[in-house]
Amino acid sequence: MQTEPPNSSSKSKKKKMKLDRISKLQDDVTQQILSYLPIRDAVRTRILSRNWRCKCSTIPCLVFDDRCCVSDQTDTETNRMRKRQTSFSSIVDQVLALHTGSIETFTLSRQNKHLDARDIDRWIFGLSQRSIKKFILEQWKGTPYNVSSRLFMFRDLIHLELYNCVLDLPSTFKGFRALKILNLQMVRIAQDVFEKMIGYCPLIERLILCDFQGITHLNIDAPNLQYLTVDGAFEDVDIGMNTSNLVHATVIQQKAASSSCSNFLKFFSQLTHVEKLSIDGFFLESAVGALQEELPKPYLSLKSLCLGIRLNNLDEILAAVRLLRSSPALQELEISVRQDAEAAAGETTYWLNDNHNWSFTQLLLVKVTGFSGVKAEVDFIKFLLLSSPALQQLVILAGQQDQAVRGKVRSWLDEDQHCAFTQLRIVKVGGISGVKAEVALIRFLLLSSPVLEKMIVWAVHQASGDRPLLKKLLQFRRASAQAEIKYLDPLNDVQANAGSNVNDDSESQTSDSISSSDSD
Repeated sequence: MQTEPPNSSSKSKKKKMKLDRISKLQDDVTQQILSYLPIRDAVRTRILSRNWRCKCSTIPCLVFDDRCCVSDQTDTETNRMRKRQTSFSSIVDQVLALHTGSIETFTLSRQNKHLDARDIDRWIFGLSQRSIKKFILEQWKGTPYNVSSRLFMFRDLIHLELYNCVLDLPSTFKGFRALKILNLQMVRIAQDVFEKMIGYCPLIERLILCDFQGITHLNIDAPNLQYLTVDGAFEDVDIGMNTSNLVHATVIQQKAASSSCSNFLKFFSQLTHVEKLSIDGFFLESAVGALQEELPKPYLSLKSLCLGIRLNNLDEILAAVRLLRSSPALQELEISVRQDAEAAAGETTYWLNDNHNWSFTQLLLVKVTGFSGVKAEVDFIKFLLLSSPALQQLVILAGQQDQAVRGKVRSWLDEDQHCAFTQLRIVKVGGISGVKAEVALIRFLLLSSPVLEKMIVWAVHQASGDRPLLKKLLQFRRASAQAEIKYLDPLNDVQANAGSNVNDDSESQTSDSISSSDSD
């Protein structure tokens, strides 16, 4: 029988130690790795060694979500006991009891279960003794949580997110002096409480308010604010005159306002340094009275504009055009079409066809979503194309109603084909179903784009008979000898190509590629 050399055991131990490189990493690196693991997996590393037990007890980022709980649904006594020991609340309690280091981030997130208010109160009470920098309470179901007054003792907070809560300030609250990010969604908060809270947080840079209750007139005095998102039912927004740092604003109004237009004119006048502006819902409809003429001061920094608009409503068309005229540096425009069956499109179509002398000289990208093929929409796209001499990319995404307009639209292609879009290089048309207006628009773009390099087309998922549509595209003449049509498989290729960059020349995702030489 062959025996091992006396030193073979020590050699194998040394070899194992050399292989265990992760244990020799610096503590801050190990803690960063553990922070990216689900908390249940991070806690399990305690059994590896005494060293790992210490590392696990000092993780600075604690995230408790639905992945914490036992997934085995078998109804046995063993599993019932295990579930009691590993319930969401018991896991949080155990981790906090064993934690000996600082906690910078603490997240409670339940998507499908309600958190008990007594548990949340207890955890917040324990955390109030620590230096928490980021606190997130996210629950989507159940009774709104009345936020504990202890939360307002988190003096070092930089980032605060609250979902489905009732928020009130204790009389002793002196502010979150370090807070930079505030995200309130599905929160009930009184008007004066909100204004006081914002006033006591002088460093706020990013503010998100969605589906809130209790605030009718949004008064936001935050001189360091850089990013603002508001989505709710409100009458007006006032962000003050000290807005030189605000570069990104998104405003979505869930119902039309009844207030005077002067409030909205004031809001638009406060956005003098904004670089990206998104307006959706009923906001443009509410602001029509404020946009009777171009703004007193142009948006010299605005590069990207997104508008939710009814394209068969002349008042909204004019308001949108005045915003465009007040944005001489605009490079990207996204139009989200809102449907309005009651509005008459006749006067809109007449105005669009009679006003081609506008010029948006810096516009490089236009994106239209919710396209249904009605004449007002097609005329507005034509208006933008004729008014944007530098345009390089056009993206059109059809909405869900385009089946209803089949055969009902008379294309303006039959009236006027004398157009030339001399800079247009990329066109994307998505979600089409082959109706006459959609096909006519594609044909018009091919005939009017002498430097077109690529047109990407995909149909809706439920569309049938793709080959006849592909054959029709193949037969269209093109002004550009280099023009290539890519017809995508809607089930496999669309997600990879719909949002691709202007310079994306990838061929691997296309199902059919048709060059100019293939056409008649």
